Amino acid sequence: MTIFIALIFSMAFQFAAAVISISLIRQTKYNFSWVILSIAFLLMAFRRMVDLVDVWRSGIWITGSPVSTWTAVAISVFILVGVIYIKRIFNLQKRIDDLKKQSESRVLSAIIKTEENERLKFSKELHDGLGPLLSSIKMSISALEAGTSEPADKKILDNTSKLIDESVATIKEISNKLSPHILNNFGLLKAVRSFIDRIETPGNLKIKVNSNIEDTRFDYNIEVVLYRIICELINNTVKHADASEINVDLYYNDNRLTLDYFDNGKGFDTEKVLSLQPGMGYSNIQSRIKSINGTLDVVSNEDEGVCINVAIKTGKHE
Repeated sequence: MTIFIALIFSMAFQFAAAVISISLIRQTKYNFSWVILSIAFLLMAFRRMVDLVDVWRSGIWITGSPVSTWTAVAISVFILVGVIYIKRIFNLQKRIDDLKKQSESRVLSAIIKTEENERLKFSKELHDGLGPLLSSIKMSISALEAGTSEPADKKILDNTSKLIDESVATIKEISNKLSPHILNNFGLLKAVRSFIDRIETPGNLKIKVNSNIEDTRFDYNIEVVLYRIICELINNTVKHADASEINVDLYYNDNRLTLDYFDNGKGFDTEKVLSLQPGMGYSNIQSRIKSINGTLDVVSNEDEGVCINVAIKTGKHE
């Protein structure tokens, strides 16, 4: 009976070790050596099961040395305990990785928030400080223009007035680029449409925006990040893609906000652009998406356009 009981224990322990080992394959990212080790554990367990069936059929309940029999059981126990501790190590490593990602996300989010606050501050200083000064100068120029009768002087004052108007318009444009007031006041969708209306594009380029978010507001960081990403993508297409069509899809469903961006331009080698050419702007996009715990998928081939998907788990901003 000794060998039969020992085989039962040994088989049970080895099957348990094999099950745990197989469950860890995904965490090892399908590492070849771990897959082979898991198969070995499983085969050892099946071998014990075959031995158990042979003993059961032969009816020989007591055979061999008890020391060697229970040593096999001890080995199975050690294997099981070892696999359990390995699993604990993997789980601990996963928790460390999760904490690291959360920490990186918080740092990136803080950097972006600080950057946007500085943009907003500078934008207000331009708009509220320099703008009124230029308006006052224009009023003075208008007064001088009304009080002079010399054609040469009037022409100079008229040109100066036009330059001031251009300066005021430029300040408003720079202020809006630094911190888009429409985004702050009316939300993501209207800000995107406003940007598209203002941007200079080739005559054959058509930009379509489809969305169901309308006036829905989201967390400030999410709105700012998505707005900056969309602007970056459109600018990249205009400058580099030679496209005739851009589709921007913004949808919110089941606490999930998604951006699908497509252009039919000349495309690019994704591996090269994402890893070797940070100047293209995609490294910046990756960092911004990471800061709001989003995911980014880029699909593109040369002469086949580009398709980009951004997904963010979020709720509506109350």
